[in-house]
Amino acid sequence: MMAKSFKDYLAGAGYFLLDTTREAVLRHEDETVQQEREAGISILTAALYEAKIKDPEIIRLLQKYYGLRENEAQEQLRIEKTINHPCSELESYIMSEEALSQQEAQDYIIDHGTVDLLRQERGLWKLSPKELLRKIE
Repeated sequence: MMAKSFKDYLAGAGYFLLDTTREAVLRHEDETVQQEREAGISILTAALYEAKIKDPEIIRLLQKYYGLRENEAQEQLRIEKTINHPCSELESYIMSEEALSQQEAQDYIIDHGTVDLLRQERGLWKLSPKELLRKIE
């Protein structure tokens, strides 16, 4: 009797471990899927913005293809316009004008607090890469 219940206990513990392992794997897959989705949204927003598609159309397409609410799509576009795009343009400018590698250009942008500066001073995103570089130096 004792041996049987111990066997049942071990089997139960095995199922418990299997379930918790399965849950952990599913949670990890969910996080990975979410990260991929966010990357896709960001890439689509960047591509449409760079292609000079009008803002309302970008918002409509983000809503259509990613099921974003209007305010989520607007926020995504705002981040692209005011932070991501200026940083990307600045990175290209630094690479060509200062002959830095991509990694060096990215490090320069990070080390000079460019993202925080763009967040704080709302109009900076409208500057050319050359003017932005002067501003952060």
